[in-house]
Amino acid sequence: MNIQRVAMAMIIVFLTFYLLYLGQALLLPLVIAGAVAYLISVLAHTISVPQIKGYSVPRPLATLLAVAVILLSLSYLVRLITVNIKSVLDVAPVYQQNLEALIYKGYQFFGSEEVPNIRDFLNQFDFSAYLQSFGATVRSLVSSMGIITVYLLFLLLEQRTFSAKIRSIIRDPQRQVDTFELIDKMRSDIRSYVGIKVLTSASTGLISYFVLKIVGVDFASFWAVLIFLLNFIPTIGSIIATAFPSVLTLVQFDTLGPFIVTLLVLTGVQFCVGSLIEPKLMGNKLNLSPIVILLSLGLWGSIWGIPGMFLCVPITVIIMIICSYFPATRPFAILLSGTGEVASSLKKESISLES
Repeated sequence: MNIQRVAMAMIIVFLTFYLLYLGQALLLPLVIAGAVAYLISVLAHTISVPQIKGYSVPRPLATLLAVAVILLSLSYLVRLITVNIKSVLDVAPVYQQNLEALIYKGYQFFGSEEVPNIRDFLNQFDFSAYLQSFGATVRSLVSSMGIITVYLLFLLLEQRTFSAKIRSIIRDPQRQVDTFELIDKMRSDIRSYVGIKVLTSASTGLISYFVLKIVGVDFASFWAVLIFLLNFIPTIGSIIATAFPSVLTLVQFDTLGPFIVTLLVLTGVQFCVGSLIEPKLMGNKLNLSPIVILLSLGLWGSIWGIPGMFLCVPITVIIMIICSYFPATRPFAILLSGTGEVASSLKKESISLES
């Protein structure tokens, strides 16, 4: 019986991911709209909770403010990325020439008589193609803004009727209490993860921007936004976020000083925020296993491309949080976690949805 259940679960998982791949054009805008809706919910909650002399911002007003802030921020980020990618591509040949000259000087410094064909070597790493692919992804998302906005509007409207639907499904008052307690706990954990991740990623991007600006690195705002986005991918994203602007300083300046300063400071910022501050705020219960992160990147990247790679870790963490509250799926949540510690399930773990 257990073998049959495992086989059935594997078939369901395979079919689910296959359907996600086939329905990318329809489902990806819906997932993006869901992510934006949840960011709006988190920000609205943050705005409405503080009280000044017993008064707080009404929830509807907080939601409107959150919608305005999130949409303005997203439009600014998209415009910044699209404009800067074109600028980076325009100066990419100059950077490549500087890199070739730098590598040639390195071979001469170590006394090597034969210098390999550097151009053929660099052509194996076509960074311009990667940037163009990233830019094409951003433009594709911009072209889908209409459907994303429609999805977002309906998702925000659906939030008002969610509680009524649960009460209609579950008629027993005690089961209603247990269900809403479970939902509130999961929502609190997800809200904490999203809020802390956005805060730490934004802090890392902002600090990196000032560092790059002081050093004089080209396109500091673009690299800061990229660092902000890449920090949603633990470990791997931090390495890439440090490597890209550091390599740029290596080919932009004639001396090694800016490269050393940029590399050391950005590495220090990534270490302090990613390894000290963020785990302290989140705790071990919201950390994924490194191998799970790698597998998630490969899986979601093959299904939904670059957007899937940015969404994979938040989606996997949310799945881990939800699975940790049900006895049948708790072992799966433990396997996904980095330390084996997951959120504690409630005393009344099994919630029946029978009326």
